[in-house]
Amino acid sequence: MLKRIVVFLITCLTFVWAMDMFQSVPEEKATLIQKGDAKRYCPNCGMDLVKFYKTSYVHEEHQYCSIHCLVEATKGVIPQKDVKVADTKNLGLIDAYQAFIVVGSSKPGTMTMNSQYAFSSEEDAKAFQSENGGRIVKFAEAYTIAQEDFPKDTAMIKAKREQNVYATGEKLYQNACETIDANRFATVAELKVSLSKSCRLESEGQYQAVALYLWDHKNVVVSQSEEKIVVPKDAKCPVCGMFVAKYPQWAAMIEAPEKKIYFDGVKDMMKYIFAQKKNFEKVYVSDYYKLKKIDARQAFFVIGANVYGPMGSELIPFANENEANAFMKDHNGKRVLSFSEIDEKTLKSL
Repeated sequence: MLKRIVVFLITCLTFVWAMDMFQSVPEEKATLIQKGDAKRYCPNCGMDLVKFYKTSYVHEEHQYCSIHCLVEATKGVIPQKDVKVADTKNLGLIDAYQAFIVVGSSKPGTMTMNSQYAFSSEEDAKAFQSENGGRIVKFAEAYTIAQEDFPKDTAMIKAKREQNVYATGEKLYQNACETIDANRFATVAELKVSLSKSCRLESEGQYQAVALYLWDHKNVVVSQSEEKIVVPKDAKCPVCGMFVAKYPQWAAMIEAPEKKIYFDGVKDMMKYIFAQKKNFEKVYVSDYYKLKKIDARQAFFVIGANVYGPMGSELIPFANENEANAFMKDHNGKRVLSFSEIDEKTLKSL
């Protein structure tokens, strides 16, 4: 319960912080030009374009959260045409070459320590400058400044990710996501969209952390033995009707060709298998100690212990036979069974 409260508070604070960010605008005020499921995210860094709208740039049908990401996308070669930038005051997208850009104001930068905000009129730029400082330049100079800042800004971003983001992203990925291969995606934005289908996360910030962790570690292969069974929030056990996500430590799963079927314990899963009279090839359970997803046919199950699952007495799974035997002795268990030794008589004895 305490963990849920903490997650809820963090989510609320993240939302409030996002709404208070100077770069953010109400969603209906943002002009997003990209197509597809990933249209809301910067293709270079995955950041939310609504939250960082006031610093966003458009070039060749892509929209970037910042001039830093534009420089990265164009490889340091200034585009000669077809560049638009968000007007900080009026919020429309304007021709970047006609814009007046305030560089180095006291307002926060996006992906850079040297902030940049664009305006359609020099009068608006001067009003912003008088209140927030900085100097007014045209796009060519603004791009050159961002290009010169690029190495140190990249180092700053890398340091922040290594200090905070990667550890958070890795933990969230291991605890709340199915395994996903980041190499399958063309951009981090596409990866981030895919995570919504394979993770159970609480906030935009959490999805961003996981996306960056995976994208920046694309060549790191996560072993299947390190997975967990990630249960959709609305998944119900077909045997007892309970919501399985409430009991992740007991989760079991059958991966059928047409769908995944989730159970709130091994006992109900075995009841289902016997009732269906099918030989399911992919059957998984959660190791009691490590909570890792393991092949049920390779697992060892303790019965008769004084530890109970959501539906009472359970078949308690372990990847390691020695751990199963030790658990049985510590918790007054009766026997350790292999998967093939479980039968309907066993279930009736529980």
